[in-house]
Amino acid sequence: MEKESKIMKNKCVLPFIGQDYQSNSPCCLLDHYKNESLDELISDHNKGLKSRFCKKCWDQEDAGAFSKRLAYNSKYSRHLGLSKRDVKISVIPTGNLCNLYCVMCFPGASTSWRKKYSSMYPNENVEKQHELLLDIDDAQINRIKDLEHVEFIGGETLKSFSLWKTLSKIKKTTSFSLQTNGTVVLNTAQIELLRSFDKFNICFSVDGYGKIFEYIRQPAKWDQVRDNVLKYIDDFGMNRLSMYLTVNNLNIMYIDKITLELFKILPKKIEYNFVTEPDQFNYKNLPKHVGQVVEKMNPGFFKTRKIEWIGTDKSILAMKQNLEAQDKFSGLTKESFLPELFDLI
Repeated sequence: MEKESKIMKNKCVLPFIGQDYQSNSPCCLLDHYKNESLDELISDHNKGLKSRFCKKCWDQEDAGAFSKRLAYNSKYSRHLGLSKRDVKISVIPTGNLCNLYCVMCFPGASTSWRKKYSSMYPNENVEKQHELLLDIDDAQINRIKDLEHVEFIGGETLKSFSLWKTLSKIKKTTSFSLQTNGTVVLNTAQIELLRSFDKFNICFSVDGYGKIFEYIRQPAKWDQVRDNVLKYIDDFGMNRLSMYLTVNNLNIMYIDKITLELFKILPKKIEYNFVTEPDQFNYKNLPKHVGQVVEKMNPGFFKTRKIEWIGTDKSILAMKQNLEAQDKFSGLTKESFLPELFDLI
């Protein structure tokens, strides 16, 4: 009984039921994972070991955060007894078409980032390095009928023509979720199509409010996104909506206030999504003396969390240089939008 309890304590359901087609793995957070690593991953979780591939979740849990492992174990607890792989949920990318060039993103995930990237690195061929992807893979769509749930992600998912084409064809009993940056105003036909499904969720991925949001989610405007969320509540009801607050080193100083402001708009539990890549925007990438100020400013967030701040002079310089290059393209300045943070660093 004690051995079984240890196994369940460290086990994650995703290696057994998950397939993320964007990362080509059971989970997008796996470290140093290749297809030939699957047997080792399954074996680790069957033995109750803290698999080396799952370091990101273990680090988050050690810091007191509610990790992806814990979230999916809670949602799919009925499958925790599996010992062999039986895919029941899939993450399906809709392509990289996107209307934003968020500071922590890159051209492979956002078509709008291509001009910014070319501005920052004029000697590199962005078109050659980052493929333009606009369609959902037919093979992935064909497997939907056998799944319990599908997660569609972008780019900006709601701007994908392929997504709307897919939704018009699949069964109305299909359970699915959509991740969006909140900038898209849906037309009547799209609203009616979504309403025709029995079970779906629209998840807003945001990082802040006001100036904090507008610096990180360029060139989005906060007032528009706030009004869109309220419109979605009217169109679909609160139970079909959720919110991810993506935590990075640019917004963690304001995290309690951000959480409160977002809760005022969508009064539901807000899940935190911790940015670990790219390194310069890792949520832990602040010097220790700055991190101590952040902790004092956000007693709610840090009540159950402890972060080992890893920022160094070198890593902070790299972040500043990256943002300065981005600022030249956007016309914004990091000091004007995030003054408290950059006064300290």
